[in-house]
Amino acid sequence: MKTIGHFEDNKSNLTMQVCARKRKTFVLVDSGSVYGFGSMGFGSLGFLNRRVLDKVLEPRILEYTLKSHHVYEISTGLYHTVVFTSRTKIFGFGDNERAQLGHDTLRSCLEPTQILNRDTSEDVESM
Repeated sequence: MKTIGHFEDNKSNLTMQVCARKRKTFVLVDSGSVYGFGSMGFGSLGFLNRRVLDKVLEPRILEYTLKSHHVYEISTGLYHTVVFTSRTKIFGFGDNERAQLGHDTLRSCLEPTQILNRDTSEDVESM
């Protein structure tokens, strides 16, 4: 078994949440960053880099859209993932064949894309 003490940013991060499903795993750390590894099927890891075709063997940080957001929680389905940020924004990525991402298309989404393009604070606070 390999112990993960430092991620690619060379900082020691406290793990806040681990979310695993099917062939992928996400680790949320106290800095609000999300690391993913496993199968890239349907874009379910949220990495836009097309050079990563099949699998991510070691934890990699989700940078693109989420870089300026502090992720608060992760939830993952069979081939899709949704993250909730401290700014009450909700992002989804991966398979969207059955509209599970809440986007206005049924295409898979390779990178985290905001689900609602309005302030969601009222929706989130009422939950």
